[in-house]
Amino acid sequence: MLVPLIIIYFCFVLNRPSFFLAFRLKESVTDALRNTLVVLMPLVLLYAKHRQMAIAMAVGALLISLTDLPGNRRNKTLTALQSIVAFLLISLLFSTGLSSPVSTGLMLVCFTFLLSMLAALGGRSTVVGTMGIVLMVFILGLRPHEPLIFSCYLLAGCIWFYLVSLIQVFVWPFRSLHQGLRETLSATADFLKAKANCYDPHISLEESYRQIITLHLRVSEKQELVRQLLLSDRAAMRESRPQVKRLLSSSIKVIGLYEQITAMHYDYEVVRLRLAPTGALIVVAELINLLAEEADQFKKDVPPGNFERYQELNIELSKIAIRLPTEERAVVNSILTNVGAIRQLLEDIHLDRDDTVANPNFNAFLPRGDNYWQKFKMQLHFQSPVLRFSLRLALLFGIGYLATLFFTKDYYSYWLLLTIVIVARPKLAVTWQRNLERLAGTFAGVVLASAFIFLIKPTVVLLVIASFALLGFFIWNRPKYGWSVCCITICVVICLSLYHGQPTVIVSARVWYSLVGCALAFAGIFIFPVWINTELEDLGRSATEGNRLFLEAVVNGSEQQEIWLARKEAHLRLARLSEGIRHARVEPGKVDLPGIEHIQVLNYRINAVIISLFLSGRKLNQKSAETIINYLNHDWVGAIHIQEISEPINGNHLLKGQELLEGLACTLAAFTKKR
Repeated sequence: MLVPLIIIYFCFVLNRPSFFLAFRLKESVTDALRNTLVVLMPLVLLYAKHRQMAIAMAVGALLISLTDLPGNRRNKTLTALQSIVAFLLISLLFSTGLSSPVSTGLMLVCFTFLLSMLAALGGRSTVVGTMGIVLMVFILGLRPHEPLIFSCYLLAGCIWFYLVSLIQVFVWPFRSLHQGLRETLSATADFLKAKANCYDPHISLEESYRQIITLHLRVSEKQELVRQLLLSDRAAMRESRPQVKRLLSSSIKVIGLYEQITAMHYDYEVVRLRLAPTGALIVVAELINLLAEEADQFKKDVPPGNFERYQELNIELSKIAIRLPTEERAVVNSILTNVGAIRQLLEDIHLDRDDTVANPNFNAFLPRGDNYWQKFKMQLHFQSPVLRFSLRLALLFGIGYLATLFFTKDYYSYWLLLTIVIVARPKLAVTWQRNLERLAGTFAGVVLASAFIFLIKPTVVLLVIASFALLGFFIWNRPKYGWSVCCITICVVICLSLYHGQPTVIVSARVWYSLVGCALAFAGIFIFPVWINTELEDLGRSATEGNRLFLEAVVNGSEQQEIWLARKEAHLRLARLSEGIRHARVEPGKVDLPGIEHIQVLNYRINAVIISLFLSGRKLNQKSAETIINYLNHDWVGAIHIQEISEPINGNHLLKGQELLEGLACTLAAFTKKR
């Protein structure tokens, strides 16, 4: 059963193509293969003679594997220590308290609250806390008779998993970073395709901007992950090896590629109107789509193609530009310049050119490093989303536990609590989405598992199917939660049917407790709710302020690092606004979403023009710059001076650069005044 998985794993990890594997797999897939092997190994080797040890070790390895997020050596080592200590303490304390229903309920509620509060310490601690709660639920289902021995076996499984994981990360320290760079390139390629739509008159600009801003959020997340993976690895940053320098250079180029694409920004409504009769729009759109295809090839480590077609389009667009009036020709020439810069960056990334990189204080690009206690204290107020969600989840666990205690004696009743902790999230949009995926995945999984059980009789074949279903669970756990649920449902139903028998009872219990758990998790949204719609106005003002600070850094001729930091902060604020709008769409209550979305689009366009001015190196007119900064000053907006502001009337003039920036800032100020 393990032999095929072992062969596949080493083919992938060593990047050696076999007769059926001729490509490099994502880190998530190789990690899924590793996790599956690590979980199955104790079961295969120990189950026949030491059943309890095998089960406890497998449970420990399974649950702690879900705390192993992509990261560098430092991240993974700290997570390993935090996870192992947390799992050991939870196992010892909770399994000891199972003797009484009262003590079990109290510990369940209290531990759920405390473990949920770990979200105050950051993303990795959030996952450790969540999996600690899941461990309690598993212990509730297993009910070990010897808590100390069970905890030791569980600890052995946890150590076994992280021993393999840490060996892997110390042998291949930059796997996560390479994957992060490929994912960032992939997101950037999609962003470039969306930019091409701005030159297609058949696609509405509103739809184009919506797609671009959604992709901006995705690219920002990927870029932040790359920064974390590289810059937080202090040992690597101190090294002078060529590999580390090239990775740093590549990371800067990949982030710079997105900035260069963003800088290719114009008043698209007027551009479409003025360039449509010239035939330039079709050529520009094809040229940009060609670059997007090349970016996709680069992130797959495939040599670029279509150079001849790129040259043909470039020459054709240059010929069109010569025949155009002055304004139109200036815009087309600017597009050609940007396209050339984008292709040069793509070529540099592919050829892995080790450009000399200045050595600024890269630690400044990492999030503020408050200590754990300071972070925890910052969430100890009733408006804190972390505190409110922790209280909600603890209360839901109390309700769920009482329901299973008084209304059912079912052996699988712990699945109710498991569904709650996995589906419930602080915000409504995510909880609703996970509800749908959980139910769809469960129904699909029980149907497929039932078909396998009733059609296939050999136990070995069923176990092989369950093993590959476990592999599917690990592969899809983060990117496609619904598929992941389907896979783990197949694995669980098959294994429990072989262990306990009565597959119909298992299937009905799985469906029933999933339905009830999802219903409770959704209803719980209205207990200590965390609404984002009340914060949208503040998020909009914050995005405007971020652009103002970015512009001030450019206008004042600040050091390059200060400008980079201001640019990064402006992007993060725009991303937070986009995330807030996404959540607010499904929340109850009245909110002017179209108005907030208009502010979002204007801020995005303002940010793009500032980037364009920064990359061009052009000196800004001081008087105009001061006017723009005043427009973007949210303290000034709404004051008596704003009474003179009205939306600019540009007609069909092809504004670009500082003129376009002033027009957009004035439009934003006038729109803010109306609100």
